[in-house]
Amino acid sequence: MLKKYYEEMKSGLEAAYQQKPRAWTRMNIQLASTFVEAFRKDAKVVWTSFYSFPMELLAAFDVVPFDFEIFTNLLPMFDADKAVEIMNRAEEDGYSTDICSFHRLAVGCCLLGYMPEADLMLTSSYYCDGKAKANQSLAGHYGQESISLDVPNEISKESVDYVAGQLRRIAAKLEEVSGQEFELNRLRECIRVSNRARRAYGQLADLQKVTPYPYIGIPVVNMSIFSNMLAGREIQEQIYLDMVKESQEKIMKGNPVPEKYRVAWLAWFPTQPTNITQIFRENGVSIVMGELARNYWGELDEELPFESLALWSLKNPYVGTIEQRLKGINEIIDGYKLDGVVHFSTDACRHSCAAQKLIGDALKERDIPYLVLDGDMSDKRRYSPDRTQLLLENFIGVMAGRK
Repeated sequence: MLKKYYEEMKSGLEAAYQQKPRAWTRMNIQLASTFVEAFRKDAKVVWTSFYSFPMELLAAFDVVPFDFEIFTNLLPMFDADKAVEIMNRAEEDGYSTDICSFHRLAVGCCLLGYMPEADLMLTSSYYCDGKAKANQSLAGHYGQESISLDVPNEISKESVDYVAGQLRRIAAKLEEVSGQEFELNRLRECIRVSNRARRAYGQLADLQKVTPYPYIGIPVVNMSIFSNMLAGREIQEQIYLDMVKESQEKIMKGNPVPEKYRVAWLAWFPTQPTNITQIFRENGVSIVMGELARNYWGELDEELPFESLALWSLKNPYVGTIEQRLKGINEIIDGYKLDGVVHFSTDACRHSCAAQKLIGDALKERDIPYLVLDGDMSDKRRYSPDRTQLLLENFIGVMAGRK
């Protein structure tokens, strides 16, 4: 079922791109193409987390990366009822409704045979403890080994060496799975490519400081989650540079979308249909920066590829103490002339929502309006449009009172 869905999505996006070339469309073509490729009979498919695994290492091998969360959880955007039906299948098998809807939907798709076969299953200890557990459960279903990249909560020489050692062992596993010998120079080239993309990403982040904001806010949030699937591949830099060009053209033309309020978005943006975008558009609210949509990791060192990829992992805002996350949030506030901050909170996502009170206290000290917007990523049964409208309108009222 989902294979056909992504084939149709890819075909439709390619036609749209021919009519009107846009970088965001091209990004989604890459996403759909990757998922379609995962069903190829001769493909070596590595299940991983696009948003948290150092994908440069996978780019150094001829494998197809696959993320079961993103693969299954784009479905609610187009068929929320079907997504609930699939979640019900997982719930009937004993998966509790307090498990993240991303994972219930993925498990349901697995039980219904909608997934491509895996040759290797990788995940990471950070961002999402549920993802690691779901990876283990699905690995058991497919009779595969589940490998988790364990990333400690502090940055030190010992922790860098520890993570780098795991990445070396994963590289050996990738050799075994792909039938391809690991080449250090190829990994170094992937890191050079990734660094060029990082610089282009930085240009885009700088343009987001322009008032009014010249691009579309929600793609910025979502891109920070799944564009990492292209890290180490030249297409990533090309897409970022296209986005930079489009933003510059909008600034030159002087006709951006009207903007009354500028907000940062923390954590994730729901994949199911919501009224958030409509409410923001009607009230002139721009999402100008996502929590992860910025350069927080620094230049990668191609001479020490495993250590630099380990450090990239350790610098993630969802690793370590709350001070590391707050530092990034304060940098966004200082750089983007914000009127407020929204934290999308879903109970199952402990990595993001456990700190929301501490974030609120820190923003209160800076006199920044802050909203914890509760909801669900994919399950329409646990999302209230009326409550969302009430919370957002009250929040917009608070920002208006500060003008």
